Amino acid sequence: MIDKIELRLPRVTVLRPLVREFIAESRHFEYSARAMISGRYEWVTNLRPVGIDALLHYSLKRKENDPHEGESKLELLDTGTKGYSDLVAQVEETVEYSADDLDIMRIDLCADMYGVPVEWFLGRLRVRFKRIAHEYGIPKYQRIGKAGIQTVSAGRRPNIVRVYDKVAECKDQLRKLQRKRSRDADELTLDREFGISETAVITRVERQFGGLRIPQEIDCFGRLSRLPEFNPFTNIEICNGTGANTPTIPECGLDTWLSGSRLHQLQAEMGQQQFLSWLSTNSAGNAARYRKRYADFLQPEGNDLLTTETIFQTYRESVIKQLAA
Repeated sequence: MIDKIELRLPRVTVLRPLVREFIAESRHFEYSARAMISGRYEWVTNLRPVGIDALLHYSLKRKENDPHEGESKLELLDTGTKGYSDLVAQVEETVEYSADDLDIMRIDLCADMYGVPVEWFLGRLRVRFKRIAHEYGIPKYQRIGKAGIQTVSAGRRPNIVRVYDKVAECKDQLRKLQRKRSRDADELTLDREFGISETAVITRVERQFGGLRIPQEIDCFGRLSRLPEFNPFTNIEICNGTGANTPTIPECGLDTWLSGSRLHQLQAEMGQQQFLSWLSTNSAGNAARYRKRYADFLQPEGNDLLTTETIFQTYRESVIKQLAA
């Protein structure tokens, strides 16, 4: 699924008359929902009042040796709920420019894994070539009151892998919608607003590309048709177990059992990605040797619910459906 997309508008791009008029009018509404101050751009305009689900970031501010100075950015909103034809319409209702020729500045591609909790990924997920891994507890969705890890991420923006609780995110959005709901409006529910039940377990696996890391295969809007054959999760590894039982003291000796048990405990607390980084740092780069020696203790617990191929196929099915709409 395409969950988010941002497009670069060249300096010569001509805005549609309706958008030009709306922007001219909106400039008088600074600090409102229509026009906002931006750090990198001259201003940001919300185009929803004219029926376009997008934010227009107008004219990149002057910066020394920046070849993109003066260019604008079109940030399409609620992309995951729209088909390809809707996305094209949003772009071409904004600019007098072929959508296919616009470069992509950021794209988020994701797969929703049903019935697999975030905690399952914590002990199994490894992201290659990422030196930084963060495990966030529940700060972002703390009001939900659910214990445990809600988000696992690796990398830095604008290039990052995220695994997060999609139901928790929807509940957080629902609360915001309820605060804006009028007293006479119907009661809002997860099922009505997002099409999911209160008891659903959905973990979203997301790969964000941005900046200079946009893959050449999908670097412009006209190449989105290639998405079904493009695998955004090639740097993700899922470490499933072998089914072996944890050794006992008579089988391996007290010293090995104590060391292996402690490493197992640390892996469970930190998660796979952070544990491997910690092990490499504290073993003078000999993490592979320790992993081999204590392999029987470091097998993930629980059932093997999916593989990286499962994630890719789930993503592929959703993006094919999205592009056909």
